[in-house]
Amino acid sequence: MSLRSEESLLMKEKVELETKEAKLRKNNPKAKLSEKDHSRLDEINTLLKKKIISVTMTQSLVNHIDELVKNRVGRSRAQLIEDSVRWFLDFTVFRWNERGIYVNTSRSAFESEAMSSLFFSKLTPTNQYELGQTAGSQAPVGDVVRLHHGLDPTDAGSYDMVLRLLQDNGWGSITYNDHGLIVIGSPFYPAPFIRGYFESLLKVKLEVVETNVKENVALQIVK
Repeated sequence: MSLRSEESLLMKEKVELETKEAKLRKNNPKAKLSEKDHSRLDEINTLLKKKIISVTMTQSLVNHIDELVKNRVGRSRAQLIEDSVRWFLDFTVFRWNERGIYVNTSRSAFESEAMSSLFFSKLTPTNQYELGQTAGSQAPVGDVVRLHHGLDPTDAGSYDMVLRLLQDNGWGSITYNDHGLIVIGSPFYPAPFIRGYFESLLKVKLEVVETNVKENVALQIVK
């Protein structure tokens, strides 16, 4: 489909409205188009000022666009296509700033470990734990497990899935055994925050287990 066909339709409608206005003024020089027609004429003039480009689409997509226009979801093909491009840029294109990369599709932020450490270094272990509890109570992963997988994240049978999802989202290398021991290798967040987060998300009581390797955080489920 070429947007030039859209331009032709707009030009035809513009001529019809201008002809209608000319006939009205022939009998009454002060006569004006109705407010609806006047607004439409202004809209057409605005659309015609925009640069016209050609795009190729499947017929099924064109039919769908026409159906949306018919149902007044959009004013015209051109407007819907323009909106689609704008939404694509808004919701799929990443952007940089000094803290990291933001990907709009998932509304996730890839934040450097240095920035994370700097933030948590200003908090006491107690503050970190309380922050983790708050974050865990609002964790999106809980919604994913409930809504998309139909499971209860607080059920012991769902722990493997919950921890796997967190691992996939950069929390570290996470293992969980039958004795209720959770080990996070190379964790992105400090132990107090992780403990509070897991306790709130899984609705369990955890104790930090001492490890010889500083790069690991071990948590034992005690309740």
